[in-house]
Amino acid sequence: MSNTHPAPAPRAARPPRPRAALTALLALLCLLALQTGGTANATEASATAERAAPTSALATADAVPLVAGGDTVYADAGYSCTVVVNLAIGTGHFGLLPGSCTDSFPHWYADPQLTTPIGPTVSSQYPTHGLFAYDNPAVPVEQTTSCGGAPLTTVANPVVGQAVTRSGSTTGCLSGTVTGVNVTVNFGGQVVTGLIATNLCWEPGFRDGALTSRTALVGIPVGGSGNCASGGVSYFQPLAPVLAAYGATIV
Repeated sequence: MSNTHPAPAPRAARPPRPRAALTALLALLCLLALQTGGTANATEASATAERAAPTSALATADAVPLVAGGDTVYADAGYSCTVVVNLAIGTGHFGLLPGSCTDSFPHWYADPQLTTPIGPTVSSQYPTHGLFAYDNPAVPVEQTTSCGGAPLTTVANPVVGQAVTRSGSTTGCLSGTVTGVNVTVNFGGQVVTGLIATNLCWEPGFRDGALTSRTALVGIPVGGSGNCASGGVSYFQPLAPVLAAYGATIV
């Protein structure tokens, strides 16, 4: 380090020191200063990298979307659908979808850019329901919650007059009642029996989640008629027999 000081008063002459020894001393001091500074800088850089690594890792993990009932999953050609509920079958995990979703789409993703694969369609029972498998361990399998945010932990059989809600990525939460059970409906030539009828409105393009009652799951959306301006009817496949057929439990 060099600083500027006032010129000192003249001193008596001293015998000159050997120039080579002075030069060597100065070189040694400069070398020590450079080594000390280099070591400090290297340590600082290492500590910064070690602090930054967890932040980078967390950002990567947070970038993977969670998938629960009521969340949207994506297929090819810009198609998307709402997960009804996640299921456990044996040691595997599966997402339950309306049957219209799995009828023509073999692969599912957690993001609209189709960069985070979830897994393939493994069952399609049009128009009542279908399943996709969670094959990507990086995608968390989440528990489904009700419109009020409470975990949905049980499955209920429908009863006429029962208060129900439906949640979906396009409609939010809607409330209504069960108006019929064991109903038969003709969906464009496809006759389906054993459905639940409700007074919840339905419009083309709806991506709906589960039919629920309090903290219980009741049904899978199948279709409907009318509109939300003047009223209508919507139909659901009862969930209990579907779980029994697969030997499944809800996550």
